[in-house]
Amino acid sequence: MITIYHFIAKKLFADIRFWIVFFFIVRLYGITNPPLEVNTNWRQCDVLMIARNFFETDANILYPRVDMAGTHTGIVGSEFPLYNYSIYTVSLVFGYNHWYGRIINLVLTSLGAFFFFALVRDYFNERAAFAATILFLISQGFALSRTTLPDPFALSFCFFSLYYGLKYLREGDYLPLFLFLILGAIGCLSKISAATLLTVLAIPIIDKSILVKRKLMLTAAGLIVLTMVVAWYFYWVPHLNTTYHFGGHFFMGMEFFKGLNQLFEHWPKVLKQFYDAPLKYTGFATFLIGLFLCIRHKKWIYLVVFLIPFTSYLLIIIKTGEMFTVNYHYPYLFVPSMAFVAGLGLSQLRSEKLVFIILFIVGIEGIANQAHMFRIREPFKSFTELEKIVDEAGIQQDDLITVNGHHPHLSTPLYFAHRKGWNVSRADLLKPGQIEQLKKEGCKYILVLKKAFGDYVELEFPKVHDSDNFAIYKL
Repeated sequence: MITIYHFIAKKLFADIRFWIVFFFIVRLYGITNPPLEVNTNWRQCDVLMIARNFFETDANILYPRVDMAGTHTGIVGSEFPLYNYSIYTVSLVFGYNHWYGRIINLVLTSLGAFFFFALVRDYFNERAAFAATILFLISQGFALSRTTLPDPFALSFCFFSLYYGLKYLREGDYLPLFLFLILGAIGCLSKISAATLLTVLAIPIIDKSILVKRKLMLTAAGLIVLTMVVAWYFYWVPHLNTTYHFGGHFFMGMEFFKGLNQLFEHWPKVLKQFYDAPLKYTGFATFLIGLFLCIRHKKWIYLVVFLIPFTSYLLIIIKTGEMFTVNYHYPYLFVPSMAFVAGLGLSQLRSEKLVFIILFIVGIEGIANQAHMFRIREPFKSFTELEKIVDEAGIQQDDLITVNGHHPHLSTPLYFAHRKGWNVSRADLLKPGQIEQLKKEGCKYILVLKKAFGDYVELEFPKVHDSDNFAIYKL
């Protein structure tokens, strides 16, 4: 019995691989759920809409397209759609299904967690690495890592890239350098803000003990990645938006001082994105304790490793302005920095039992507050039947429809209807001449959302469907 206890307590539970596999299995619950989580459904549907259009319309990766552009092609500037394309690639083999994206992200983030552990272990200590990785696993990423968002995908590849970049500086082999370049390009192109993680490399670059040749080679590889990112986001994205007349769907930031002013205006909500969303309240307290202990014990290198990517991400936050306060998933990319500091703080506690208790408490709060992300509630669940309803109403695949969505760029209703068309708010829909104008542009039906994502409106047109959640009018 003692031997079994020792194995479980000292070997199995102390092995980060056990916890990565454990949380992987736990998060498989509801993995085939539709992308209707309250906080992220619209952003997930953006991703899936592009992936489905690769599968059904045009597989050219340089021309991502969405469905809410009306009579336009729907081609739009977005993040470089490697994640969307991975969903499309799997669909070529098995047929299209949205939950492939969930599985892809869950696998990659689990691998990313191990690389995060390896990075902290190799350059700091194993206790800190273990605690930091557990905190990362039970953070906001517990639920987001199984959504179809590009953020987990991009962050995982940046973990891989950072690991191999440091490995190259340490050993000098060219394979890690090549992997740093390729994996970094995938991560940074997939989500430009994920590139802030790689700013950590500024520390070894100024380290005099590392050969100058290696630093120059790594810098050159980094510049190649930077060139690719700049070419896509600052040349190709504006080109797509201008050429295909559907710009502004994917938010590309705002002027620096305008964003800064918006953040000051909404500072309580801004602060909440730091102390609530990433690690919840007990996790944030653990982060503050870690920060205090690092300062008290003069662990300046710890603070520098935290501050460089964290400060870099603050610049991204300023560019997003008020949008930072309303997008639940935005803090996810600085969770590793906070988990890193918290893990270092916990590693300085002598009592392993106390560390376990703290991690347990943080985990209970964090996971409990994300439980709603693992089930779909009404009236959102009704959207799983929307395509069937639209089909039965006689709407053909190429018929354009209008949805009374809350926002013109809301992708969720049209994604589930599996149709193309427009999103028009209730107020705009009722403006004199608006419906006639839509009809002239080719709209044949109006889908009225009675509960979720829209406001009920009665129209003087023939109804081809009427139920608790939806009404469809034929123009």
